[in-house]
Amino acid sequence: MENLKFWDAMRTPPVSALKPILAGRLKGKTDINPEWRYEAMTREFGPCGIGWKYELVRSWNEPTIDGQVFAFAEIKLYVCVEGQWSEPIPGLGGSMLVTSEREGLHASDEGYKMAITDSLSVAMKQLGVAADIYAGLWDGRKYRDKHEGET
Repeated sequence: MENLKFWDAMRTPPVSALKPILAGRLKGKTDINPEWRYEAMTREFGPCGIGWKYELVRSWNEPTIDGQVFAFAEIKLYVCVEGQWSEPIPGLGGSMLVTSEREGLHASDEGYKMAITDSLSVAMKQLGVAADIYAGLWDGRKYRDKHEGET
């Protein structure tokens, strides 16, 4: 098996899966649609649970001194190649469970779900999923021009 086979196949997301981040500390970066990540994994390995799967190792929260609360999740991602399951690929991600806003504290009922999604993206990076974005090849229009005809 060629070492970069999966990396090369999943490195470049279509323009339709990308969204510029317009505000906050990540302004200027690019958000990648999680559904595209799952589609890329399914295309390369097969359906979730058959060709790739993950195990939730643990989830927890960490309060801050100002009342905000972080949600964290740790997962192990596995892929099946030629009938053999990989060793676990670790992923650790997080999101906000309680956020401080202008009107006060706001709780999210999706904090853990978003932490798991983040964990999956961290693990999938190690297989090359959306590697072009993380390698800094996105610089606005240049990337869109290069990949405009893709979907």
